[in-house]
Amino acid sequence: MSYDEHDAVTDEFYEQIRQQVIEEFTVERLQSFYHKQPDVMRPAVNTIKEAKALLAAQRFAPALVFSASAFELLLKSTLLRPVVYGLVHNDALAEILVNKVLGRQTDIDRFKDLLAGLFKTLAHVDLDSICRPGSAQPLMKEAKAFQTKRDRILHAGAVCTSEEAESAYAIALAIYEQIVTPMIGALHLSIGDSGTIGLAVFTNRRT
Repeated sequence: MSYDEHDAVTDEFYEQIRQQVIEEFTVERLQSFYHKQPDVMRPAVNTIKEAKALLAAQRFAPALVFSASAFELLLKSTLLRPVVYGLVHNDALAEILVNKVLGRQTDIDRFKDLLAGLFKTLAHVDLDSICRPGSAQPLMKEAKAFQTKRDRILHAGAVCTSEEAESAYAIALAIYEQIVTPMIGALHLSIGDSGTIGLAVFTNRRT
């Protein structure tokens, strides 16, 4: 997708609101969003499952496309949407704000700073320091590279190898396990098998 006037306006608005989002979000607002919309992550989980099925069927190009799409669903829809939503107490206005700030932004670099601030605050970890097992590259850098590969497949008919498809799928899993899960856990919430988010269950055991 080419960068147009709408993207420029959206970027400008995003820069204006980014610091406000980081400063004003609260754990309680995030928890409230997930309580109201516990299935917000299910599309991401379903997309990862579809990528796995396509990979098993040796349909490497569509497998990579689905894996790269999962990056965006996990980071933008599952994590950032609730943060922006929490700035406004009116649901209708909140939806407008979410669409304005995140809207058509599919390039994860555009909202990386906001995501990094959120991760640092909740998980107390530098986002750029996270690497998936077996890779020396930062996870977000790898994700960005495979987003570019996805775009080349969709818009230029680029060829995808089995190794690329497998790497993209591994990155999707790593984002889920190393970024999303710690953030959700920091809110004292848990993730079910289907991607449903709910209260974490703590069991007290007597020794």
